[in-house]
Amino acid sequence: MQCRVVHNRLYNAVVVFVAILVASILCACSSEMNRGDEALRIGDYDRAVLNFSKVLDREPANRDARYGLAIAYYAIAEDKERLRESTFALWERTVREFKILSVVDSSEKIKPMYSTALFYLARAMLSENEQARVLSLLDQSIQLDSENYFSYNLKALILGAKGDVDGAKKIYAYIVTREPKFASAYVNLGNLYWNARDYESAWDIWSMGHEALPQDAVLAKWTKVAEDSLKAMVYSGKL
Repeated sequence: MQCRVVHNRLYNAVVVFVAILVASILCACSSEMNRGDEALRIGDYDRAVLNFSKVLDREPANRDARYGLAIAYYAIAEDKERLRESTFALWERTVREFKILSVVDSSEKIKPMYSTALFYLARAMLSENEQARVLSLLDQSIQLDSENYFSYNLKALILGAKGDVDGAKKIYAYIVTREPKFASAYVNLGNLYWNARDYESAWDIWSMGHEALPQDAVLAKWTKVAEDSLKAMVYSGKL
């Protein structure tokens, strides 16, 4: 009887201890999540990374902490982009966090940022090595967000550089059809025609872009260049 009482007391003590331990862990996680969220809100991204990482040390599948960590790394990398600093390692880490996050959160809300992170990683890789193979990253980016025209545009640039001019033209045409205010697509598509000495088509594209974006200095410049070239050709009898 006495042994049973002792056993029951030990059992109850263990239950209480486990309950207290779980409560303290939950409390710590909650506190660290709150600190991470607050740090994220005020732009203290390094501290946000620290707090979300502590939560994930205990709960690797914590969706909210994963999301917070991915956003924090994204923000840090974006800040570095604005300062024109090397960002390859940061975007690589950001993409890795979004990849893990996609396992614990299948919702659509993470896809646009994940897609953008892949675009920035591809661009950072090219800045480190012009021969870097990034088409698969851009395809994944486009698959995640079919309206990420930056990824389409970069893919077209790469295809054009590789000699697939028709493939590049199709992508640029697709971009300006879907997003008529995307200046780079007009510029790059016009360049393809200009380099092929099809000056009329180059003027058509650049002037179309200039009409859609009258304040864009680059489109204004190349529209004028093409226009002057066509006039010179007419005066010389070449057109």
